[in-house]
Amino acid sequence: MMQSQLLQKTAIYCITKNAIVQAIKLQQSLAGVSLFVSLKAANALLDDPQCEVTLPENCQVFDLPVKSQLTENFYQYHQHICIFSAGIINRSIAPLVADSRSDKKTDPAVICLDEQARFVIPLLSGHRGGANAMALRVSEILQATPVLTTASDSSETLSIDMLGAPFGWQLDPAFESAITPVSAAVVNQQPVVVVQAAGETEWWKFKKKMPLHIGCYNQLSKLQQSELAGLVVISDQQHIEDLCYPEKTVVWRPKSLVLGIGCDKNTPISTLEAGIEKFLAENNLAKSSISSLASIQLKAKEPGILQLAQQNQWRFDCFEPAELADIEGIENPSEYVKKITGVASVAEAAALKKADHNQLLVGKTKFLQDGFNMTLACVRIPFTTPLLKHGFKNWLKPDGSWPASKKHTSNTTANTNADTVGTKCAAKHSARHVDLNRPMLYHRHHLLLCDGKRCQQEGSEQLAHQLRSLLKQMGLNKGKQRIKISRSQCAGSCRNKIAMVIYERLTTDETPVNNGLWLKSIDLFTEDQWRELFQALADHQPVKTLIAEQHHIDIQSPELM
Repeated sequence: MMQSQLLQKTAIYCITKNAIVQAIKLQQSLAGVSLFVSLKAANALLDDPQCEVTLPENCQVFDLPVKSQLTENFYQYHQHICIFSAGIINRSIAPLVADSRSDKKTDPAVICLDEQARFVIPLLSGHRGGANAMALRVSEILQATPVLTTASDSSETLSIDMLGAPFGWQLDPAFESAITPVSAAVVNQQPVVVVQAAGETEWWKFKKKMPLHIGCYNQLSKLQQSELAGLVVISDQQHIEDLCYPEKTVVWRPKSLVLGIGCDKNTPISTLEAGIEKFLAENNLAKSSISSLASIQLKAKEPGILQLAQQNQWRFDCFEPAELADIEGIENPSEYVKKITGVASVAEAAALKKADHNQLLVGKTKFLQDGFNMTLACVRIPFTTPLLKHGFKNWLKPDGSWPASKKHTSNTTANTNADTVGTKCAAKHSARHVDLNRPMLYHRHHLLLCDGKRCQQEGSEQLAHQLRSLLKQMGLNKGKQRIKISRSQCAGSCRNKIAMVIYERLTTDETPVNNGLWLKSIDLFTEDQWRELFQALADHQPVKTLIAEQHHIDIQSPELM
């Protein structure tokens, strides 16, 4: 998992005095760091009366050459940060990389950093080992420039073998051989489609439109797979139906399933394992997609479940009976269970509670083995996407075909220069509005989105286009309830990311409801949230009650000025 990689064991190596200064900064900001300093560099630091840096007590001193220390540590650490030249590193690790044990799936990350902290370069295991991620973290700490040479990172495009890593997803080993050809298709701008049926949806990490040769879709059955150079499937189904070309398909297993579990006291782990295996097989669910187990507090110390969770590295969350009493979505309540536990459902209720959902994927299923009973239920965790990030993806048409304007079009030809677009737009409007004294179109509400430099980087222009399309769908782009969207220059609210202010057009006898309301981080709103907001404006209802407090911008009282 990408986030945890930054917390694993890291070795930092220094062979100069200046390198030690940079290493200490890193050690103060990164967890699990061991510092290795050459004896020559340590003495140089101690002999310098003007140096304000003190050598950490827990650092380990070694004799040059550094190759010996690096060789000894190579497989004992997940990351190696070397604060010296790339040439020294390459000569040191060359025999290790040539060794039969070396493999891109298991090699540790190796990062090169110059002693002045100007450049950070991942040299080995950029993706799988997390060298690219660590290089970015190091660059943040030291204000250095990261130099990423992997094609997907330098081109800011889809990284096939790291797409799900930040969320803890697993690559299905049965499809590992397709990683290289599908990755090549991405960087060579050949058509590739991502089909997602479950899991987190924010895997496109860039704040810009996805390249046009990469498409997104939600089902395999209608997809014209023969036209594709590569396919990425994100699914929690063990057997993926309608998969025609496994040789050019990469499968990611998201952590999208919560299993609710109940059992007799002291049920052995062998029974629990057998029950889960049968349950998964009958419902075509992937074991690697299980995120956690959930049950009632009564089972919090059940030995078999605790052992099962630890063995599979699953979370095990338990809830008090009162928390499970009124859960929406329970399909099989039981008076007998209520008599024993105090609630009518354990497996179903706990799964629904943990997943924060109101719909079961699989209802209560009973299992009996060796005289022990257990029950299981499953909920698929729902994930939402902010409207802005949803719009960054290229969505195929409902029938699974590529939009004619996007199919096989390179980014170079597709992205028109912004100045050209602005010129054409101005010319078009000048031709249409011959009468320059013509009144502005009526609007009931005017929403101003900040479009300053920082907000542009977050995608404010793209968001404005999406909101206008949404208003058109709702019929609020015209008539007496028309809502006008405009982008402003910097609104002077940079700390609030993408900010927005709402202005109302009121009659003399109306009381303001949303006039002058400021909101922040609006790039995080989902499509449903925007629809609710727009409908509230149309109905003249207060928007602030619909929006979470984290999005409110408070205006200082004039008395405090």
